[in-house]
Amino acid sequence: MFMPMKMDVKGLLTKEEALFRLFEKWQPDIKVETIPIEQSKGRILAKNIFALYTLPVVRAAIMDSVALSSNDFENGMPDTSLWKRGVEYDFADMGDDFDDRYDAAIRVEDVSFSADGTICINDDVKVVPGMGIKAKGDIVCEGQLLLTKGRKIMTTDLAVLAVGGITEIFVYKKPIIAIIPTGSELIARGTKPERGQNIDANSIMLENMLLEMGAEPLCYPIVKDDPKMLSESLEDALVRADVVVVNGGSSKGSEDFCTKLLHGRGEFLFHGVARVPGRPLGMAVTDGKPVINLPGPTVAAFNGTDWCLRAIVARILQSRIEKRPTVRAILTEDLCTPMPMEYMARLNITKGEDGCFYADPLSKSRDFVVRSIGANGVFISPIGFGEYLKGTEIEVELLCQEEYI
Repeated sequence: MFMPMKMDVKGLLTKEEALFRLFEKWQPDIKVETIPIEQSKGRILAKNIFALYTLPVVRAAIMDSVALSSNDFENGMPDTSLWKRGVEYDFADMGDDFDDRYDAAIRVEDVSFSADGTICINDDVKVVPGMGIKAKGDIVCEGQLLLTKGRKIMTTDLAVLAVGGITEIFVYKKPIIAIIPTGSELIARGTKPERGQNIDANSIMLENMLLEMGAEPLCYPIVKDDPKMLSESLEDALVRADVVVVNGGSSKGSEDFCTKLLHGRGEFLFHGVARVPGRPLGMAVTDGKPVINLPGPTVAAFNGTDWCLRAIVARILQSRIEKRPTVRAILTEDLCTPMPMEYMARLNITKGEDGCFYADPLSKSRDFVVRSIGANGVFISPIGFGEYLKGTEIEVELLCQEEYI
């Protein structure tokens, strides 16, 4: 029999309430910098961008053409047997300007050339003034609005900026976010673990999640479960970073000192949110900066970073939170979620031969943690919904959408 998970949520904030409490107490220091457009892909514009130049400056051929005067065609197709290049016609390649005596351009494919240089124009060609020509400003006009403040620069935007004569732009400066991994059991990547040890896998994940969000991560060495060492690392990070993330030590274990540290340093906002995995997430504002205490388990750290730090980075960059692509997928097994809490389920999404998407809830097994971390989709179960039976169609966010393109 299917039974939803039960969990005590007394006194816990929803993630929306948690973010509201933070944003009520903390106003980000918005910084702007000037960068060359070559470095601007993915950055957020801090000012509207206007074109410096007009293109074409006068006019240009739309395609590889032969430039002509429409006056020669007022009475139909003229005799071109004695025409000479530079007098009655000239070549005008795509994008080229040409002599002002010509006011039309026809496709070079509509013209044949004899050995002596005379030309013959196809009989079906109709020549009228302005044909085949881009007028002055058809591409861009001086003073034209190119890109608006708040836009995330795309690859194609670089061409727009170049055409408008722009070489530098104002963008919001990337926030520096410190990551402090904590835990006496942790060892660095590349070290063989011994009994009682665990590899620090979160730092590399958090670092790259922050890069994807547009932030600049500042990763600290592993800090042991020692109040003095934790305090020293926090003090250093508060000087060097705009936001501090302390990873681990957020629960109620004998060596979970981080919550106590934040209680005694600045304004402690809350400890615990009604979203799992990662319920023990805590937050404080210290020296005017957010300090986030992420739970240690990797899936919980991913979850907290995804909803909490993503919102913080977007606020600093004055940008919108980007939504992942979604698909409708059919559950292959029952999915058990805690009704009183929002739940992020990691799912393995596959596409069947029938064209339908299927979602595997990754039932717990010996390799559940690794399989869950490496899953290619997530499903967010809202508060109050706990029962998702096998065969139910749900909306899933894709983490690796390239697999299905």
